[in-house]
Amino acid sequence: MHKLLIKSALIASFAVISGYSANGNTKGINQSSSETSSSTELVADGSTVVTSLGTGSCSDLVENVTVLKDGFQWTEGPAWDKGNKRWIFSDVMGDTEYAITPGGDLTTLREKAGFPNGHAAKSDGSFVVAQHDRTLDSVAGDGSNFMLVADTYEGNKLNSPNDVSIGNDDAIYFTDPMFGIQGFGPEKAESALGYAGVFRLNNGSLDLINNDLATPNGIAITNDQKTLIVSDTSTNSLYSIDLDSYSNDPLPAVKLAELAPIEGGGEGHGPDGLRISSDNSIWATGKGGINVLTNDGSKTCSIPFPNHVANLAFGGDNDNLILVTSADKLYTITLK
Repeated sequence: MHKLLIKSALIASFAVISGYSANGNTKGINQSSSETSSSTELVADGSTVVTSLGTGSCSDLVENVTVLKDGFQWTEGPAWDKGNKRWIFSDVMGDTEYAITPGGDLTTLREKAGFPNGHAAKSDGSFVVAQHDRTLDSVAGDGSNFMLVADTYEGNKLNSPNDVSIGNDDAIYFTDPMFGIQGFGPEKAESALGYAGVFRLNNGSLDLINNDLATPNGIAITNDQKTLIVSDTSTNSLYSIDLDSYSNDPLPAVKLAELAPIEGGGEGHGPDGLRISSDNSIWATGKGGINVLTNDGSKTCSIPFPNHVANLAFGGDNDNLILVTSADKLYTITLK
């Protein structure tokens, strides 16, 4: 059953790229509300391209949503690089790691990179990157000093590390679903673990935090460092895991919220990446775009996108910008 759910979710995820073409045409998108309307401009060949999106029901929080860059295969895993004042991110199916400034200056960091996915910054300015080649690694913000961090648990190969969150003590939390070994990585394989896991790596010890979610995907640690928020793609839900309860055995995941499709958004699968803002709000991707929730799971507002949103990351001098990775494009959200 888990394999079927994973395969279905991933087919839906990567298939939605075709739902939004380079000339701005959209398929299956309801734009009846003025809040979800997009802006276009005419280009030299007479076609139009989308340059910005509406703010949905988040107009109290969001100033604008603009297209920053396109032409990728499947963008994912952004994290803000404070030292270089830019985001680091992945093109998973392009097998490349990039960096991009808020102004759109793009730098290629690593090619043939091991199908990189999620990134998170450590206190020393380096990054942990989860990769679909079944490894968790570290890398500098310029793409140098790439080193293996972990690739096995109790002697068994990891599935395909997917997304990462870093605690204040530099403990590394990551999800390990089967996406990469189901066809969206360098090779197909059976799971050596027999489950999809949520792990913590701290002081050289790799601990299994949870193993009862079918498709753990996005992950973030709360600001008080007490709870993990994890998205489970196949159930369209966010779950919480109480870290204070950990005592060497896997912890249960408690459903925090089930995310409904966002009105005006395009097609896509269930929740993917997520982040927690400084005010403890949860910014979570889901069917049709981005949801903003309070820390108890109540929905505040949502922003529709034409294609599946894989992930997002705060950035800028005052965390007033968000980089959004969505299919072949990058967007920036400017906050009020």
